[in-house]
Amino acid sequence: MKILFVCTGNTCRSPMAEGLFHVLAPEHECGSAGLSAVPGQPASTQAVVCCEELGADISAHRSRQLARGELSEWDMFFPMTRAHGAVLEGAGVPPEKVYYPGEIADPYGGDLEVYRACRDRIMAELLRFRDALGGARIVPMELGHLPQVEAIERECFSLPWSMESFKEELINPLAVYVAAELQGRVAGYGGMRHAAGEYYIDNIAVAPGSRRRGIGRQIMSYLVGYAGKHGGLFVSLEVRPSNAPAIALYESLGFKKAGLRRDFYEKPREDGLIYTLTFKEEEGC
Repeated sequence: MKILFVCTGNTCRSPMAEGLFHVLAPEHECGSAGLSAVPGQPASTQAVVCCEELGADISAHRSRQLARGELSEWDMFFPMTRAHGAVLEGAGVPPEKVYYPGEIADPYGGDLEVYRACRDRIMAELLRFRDALGGARIVPMELGHLPQVEAIERECFSLPWSMESFKEELINPLAVYVAAELQGRVAGYGGMRHAAGEYYIDNIAVAPGSRRRGIGRQIMSYLVGYAGKHGGLFVSLEVRPSNAPAIALYESLGFKKAGLRRDFYEKPREDGLIYTLTFKEEEGC
C-alpha cells in the first residue's frame, strides 16, 4: 500500500511519521509532503535525533510541497490534523482514503523533549494505524516465541523443524530469525543465514488462520531490508513449483528465478525452484 503522511512544512511531523512507519511496516511504500512546504529543507535537527533514537534515519529527508496532480497515486493519507485532512478532502481525496489520527501538534520551535513527546504521540497513532491495516509487528524471535512457532511449523510443513533446531538458530551469530506478532500471538515467522554478504532464507511460514493479511510480505520485506542494510549481495531461497502464492509474493518483491534443484523437497517429492534477489553486482577479481 502507498501511504502519504501530510503536515504543514514537511520538516517535523510528517517526515518523522514516514521514517518511523518505514521501521514499523516496511512492506508499505511511504512518503511525506507538506501543504505549505518550502521545497528542499532538511528535517529539523530534533526530528532527526528523535527518530534515530528509535532506529529510523531521516537525515537525508528534504521537504516538498504536495502536488494536486499526485493525489491519485496514493492509497491512503495520514494527515497530522483534521485541518490537514479537510484540505485533502477539499482537493478531491475520498474520505475513506484519509486516516485521522486526531490532532498531533506541531513541535516546531520546541526543544528536544517537545519533539520526543510529539514523536511518541505519532508512534502511538502509527501503531493503531498499522493494526487498522491488518499488519503484524515484526520482532526478533525469542525463546518465548518457540512454542507457538513450533505449532505453526507442524501445521505448515510435512517435515517440520524441531524446537531444538529453532533454538540453535537463535544462538547462531550468522542467523537472523523474526516473529510476526498479531494481537499478542505469533502469526508467522521467518529466518535466514548469511555469510560473506550472501543471504539464504531457510524458513518462512504464516499460521493458516492469519493468511491473506500481508503478513508473509511483512516478514519477507523485513528480511530483505535487513540484508540490504547489512551489505548483502543477494538473497536466495527455494520454493516448490506448486506453491503459486509464494512464487507470486517473491516475484512481486523483485526475486527472479535463478535455477532448479532436482528432487529438493520430500513428502511430496518435488523440485525446488531457486529464486534470487540481487542488490548489486559482484565485482570481478
